[in-house]
Amino acid sequence: MAARMDEVLQKMEHPHLSILQRDNFIWSLSNILLLEGYMSVLDGDPLQKVIKSVIHQYKNSVIPKRSNFRECINHGDFNDLNVLVQPDDNNGYKISGILDFGDMSSGYYVYELAITIMYMMIEHPDPIEVGGPVLAGWESVFPLNEDEKDCLYLLVVSRFCQSLVMARYSVTLHPENEEYLMITSRKGIKILQQVWELGKEHVEKVWFQRAAQFNKWLS
Repeated sequence: MAARMDEVLQKMEHPHLSILQRDNFIWSLSNILLLEGYMSVLDGDPLQKVIKSVIHQYKNSVIPKRSNFRECINHGDFNDLNVLVQPDDNNGYKISGILDFGDMSSGYYVYELAITIMYMMIEHPDPIEVGGPVLAGWESVFPLNEDEKDCLYLLVVSRFCQSLVMARYSVTLHPENEEYLMITSRKGIKILQQVWELGKEHVEKVWFQRAAQFNKWLS
């Protein structure tokens, strides 16, 4: 399946495809370093130290490995508010559509997974555990390579950083919309702090062990 997907994407052509090469797009996970220009919105907040540490580790651990990530076009904002569902035949639901393509950009498959895990962590009562089922579903179709696996934790926390910093910045521009702009941040701050304190080794162990359990059930 993964090989076929690669083949399809290699043949993908469009006369305006280059417009998605958004080099300075603040919401691309390739552009985490751009957050350094917005850090003043966190002056006096202990969260600033965490985010600076994430950026530092991104520089040292993610950037050197990006050349080994598989390329794709990212939706860039795959969360519960952008997914349409309809009832299926098993008294459950299936995805029937996806909304909001304003954050599309050239990127990598693993970015889409990291973004999805981050938003599922916001919504799920057990934020750490939920990464396992999401990862299992993803790898049942498109397994990660070793460098993508190794960077997944940092990409997830990097997306938290993007969301939290840009929410604070947006509030300075539109204080009248603070309630809406801070929806994700109110939960996200606690989750980011928890995930960062637990550390990469612990969180990855939970994700990959849970994913392995789900893969056994799926097979």
